[in-house]
Amino acid sequence: MTPRGRVVVVGSGAAGLAAALGASAGGSDVVVLERDETVGGTTALSGGVVWLPDNDVMKAAGLDDSASEACRYLGRLATGEVDAGLMVAFASDAGRVGREIEARTPLRWELLEHWPDYHGELPGAVSGGRSLWPRTLTLPAAVETRVHRAPDQPRAAGSGSAHNDGVVFRGPVRGRALVGALLAGVGDAGIEVRTGARVTGLAREGDRVMGVQVGGDVVEGRVVLACGGFQHDPGLAGAHLRGAPVAAMGTPGCDGDGLRMALSVGVVLGNMTEGWWMPALHVPGEELDGVPYYRPLHSERAYPGAIMVDRTGRRFVDEAQNYGDVGRAIGLLASGAPGPAEPPCWLVFDGACRRRYPVGPLYPDDPDPPWLRRADDLATLAAAIGVEAGTLRTTVSTFNDGARRGEDPEFGRGSLPYDRWIGDQRASHPTLAPLDEAPFYAVAVHRGCMGTKGGPRTDDRGRVLSSDGAVVAGLYAAGNVAANPFGTATPAGGGTLGPALVFGFRAGEAAAGDR
Repeated sequence: MTPRGRVVVVGSGAAGLAAALGASAGGSDVVVLERDETVGGTTALSGGVVWLPDNDVMKAAGLDDSASEACRYLGRLATGEVDAGLMVAFASDAGRVGREIEARTPLRWELLEHWPDYHGELPGAVSGGRSLWPRTLTLPAAVETRVHRAPDQPRAAGSGSAHNDGVVFRGPVRGRALVGALLAGVGDAGIEVRTGARVTGLAREGDRVMGVQVGGDVVEGRVVLACGGFQHDPGLAGAHLRGAPVAAMGTPGCDGDGLRMALSVGVVLGNMTEGWWMPALHVPGEELDGVPYYRPLHSERAYPGAIMVDRTGRRFVDEAQNYGDVGRAIGLLASGAPGPAEPPCWLVFDGACRRRYPVGPLYPDDPDPPWLRRADDLATLAAAIGVEAGTLRTTVSTFNDGARRGEDPEFGRGSLPYDRWIGDQRASHPTLAPLDEAPFYAVAVHRGCMGTKGGPRTDDRGRVLSSDGAVVAGLYAAGNVAANPFGTATPAGGGTLGPALVFGFRAGEAAAGDR
């Protein structure tokens, strides 16, 4: 097949590998170009949860769902720059793409039957089943060793041996399993994956994109951009992601390469101020590829005996709700800090909580590290974290009064299905308990950004749109490099990776079929 019949995929995360599979299914010769030396990008660092409404696995388990109900839910949840047509396309095609991925890779989906949508109070939400992740699988060392790894993911027991990832959040971290399975399928399809191949620009003939520039060479073909967002570029993040300073998560390669390439051909942008927000913890000294590594704070903020306070010592959010909404609330705080080194808020908890639950890499039996602030009373703790002692005491007292009754009158913590699910199911209340047992602790919490949601707008097949609304011939985009159709919404566990797979696969199919 000639280069002009080729599809060139830029990026090797969920969207990129799905695009490669879609293009191969459409009959095209495909090459994947990845700037890093390993494969998987931010997907490999993730929990590997994928949101696919109306999927086959939930149907087999007798769980009811439909694309129309998923769209009903998204329609009530999504605000900001929303594309209703893309939401319908996603919900209507999620089940098919899930089947295609199983058919073309060694991946087999596992039902997360009790993982609820994040806003169970809204019409169209379900109490479980739309979120899936890959079953554990053993991969050849030649595949496994190519997949990117984070500092908090344990290494194999023996050099080059296949293994399952360690437990980080409610079970094994499956992001590496997702990437590994997709990579294995890509290899079985005869698709070349070039690592260490940074794309620096688009090649054009007139108004048509006909390839990419890699160093001094041009790789010809129709181009699918799937190389992540721009959270690691300080200039772009500062210009678009307003509010509290951003702690960039994901791989450092998410620094706007795809956005700059798209802008070079006059695209129309959407959702540039939005990101996949996440409360985050930084352990001093931890790095990923030479930059500070921020760990996600998932269940720590929901456990009984823990609250979050801003720099005045006041609570500002239902801490147990989904990470996206908590992260968005952090973004509204005025930290007065020039960068993420000064945290906008703190996780505060008591001795009973410390003895029962892990915090980031810290387990209950571990000695207290220097990054964990500890004091025998709240006044001393307030001084250690720079908040007013009287305000912190009042905040804790008010929270404790409600927690003893199993209530949170101020923010409604524990009133949502997701709040109760993410907490401690064995406790008398899964997410509420007073902070009344010394010593007291605090951990700095940052406004993490796992990926940005802004970029070129696309049609429902991933074709990039120009500023006049026409299609840019030869150019496609999927994943965090493209404008997210959900606007501000974080709908459920896997709300990033589900659309990345669906629109990545659809973009690959379109790139293979367009002439």
